[in-house]
Amino acid sequence: MATRLAAPPRPRVRPMWLRRVVAALAVAFTIGVPLRAALPTAPRGPDTPVSAPIQPRRALAAAVLDGRVYASGGWSGEATQLATVEVRDPASGRWRASPPLTVARSQHGMVAADGRLWVVGGWSASAGLVPAVEAWRPDALAWTTVTHLPTPRREPAVAVLGRSIVVAGGFNGINDGDMEGYSDRVEAYDLDSRQWRTLAPLPTPRRGLTMVAVGDMLYALDGFAGDGGYLNRVERYDPRADRWTTLDWSITPRTWAASVVVDGAILLIGGYNRDGALGLVERINPATGVVCNPPPLHLPRAWLAAVAVPDGVLTLGGEEATRIGGVVEMAMAACVTTR
Repeated sequence: MATRLAAPPRPRVRPMWLRRVVAALAVAFTIGVPLRAALPTAPRGPDTPVSAPIQPRRALAAAVLDGRVYASGGWSGEATQLATVEVRDPASGRWRASPPLTVARSQHGMVAADGRLWVVGGWSASAGLVPAVEAWRPDALAWTTVTHLPTPRREPAVAVLGRSIVVAGGFNGINDGDMEGYSDRVEAYDLDSRQWRTLAPLPTPRRGLTMVAVGDMLYALDGFAGDGGYLNRVERYDPRADRWTTLDWSITPRTWAASVVVDGAILLIGGYNRDGALGLVERINPATGVVCNPPPLHLPRAWLAAVAVPDGVLTLGGEEATRIGGVVEMAMAACVTTR
């Protein structure tokens, strides 16, 4: 069982807007109710740059292995999560079925390491929090369970740092109103020893965050912190010191965003906050913290996935204004405005 974490301090009285947000999130996080009622209308223009769509789903994960983009899991609005895995042909842009996950799940992470895809964490309607960590090679007929996450949770951030798969934050509460479920836990799976170890905890317990590795550092960004609401918190992890440092970056508060690294810069894409689903794209220079804005997404989305490809950043699926979608849109990484 997951170890419960101490709840963050609570104010005596929540502001009315925050009480409404927490109530809405409690509904949205359940498997049966999408966000569409809360999201603003986002018209889609005829010039939207998309390739062939994927199966409609939100809270999916994506990664690139051997030049091919894979999309796994998620939730389509039906009663259960998906085990679906799709792979994109880089020449035609079309998607085809790949071997499905052993455990259907959403709100999980996926990374490529050691010539394999790895799926970590998440939620299953049949199993609850999913401890099984699955891996797959392109020459394999099926996914296999390689290890188990010591602290099962949904909505964690997952990234590869050196020879380790690092899992940070997330939610392991009994229900969405459980303030002790917001996790600061950070665990790393060593690809050589095949053992887990516990790293220094996040300074800010949170769910719905995102995380990337730049050089030999990890960056945990954004998320939702219960009584704290939507976050624009940035915390950097130094593996040599086993320490997180809070950085003062002027990014937009949000949760359920996607992140990628392009030419050494961090891109934060889409997500959700008090304004609804976001098309916002922010590019941050991790050396200076300077933020600028590439063009926004044509279709604002939350709980989407994104991967860097040679001609840009491919954004996949997510929760749109009126539906759970399967749109595949190419986001641009070059900035058009600066701050």
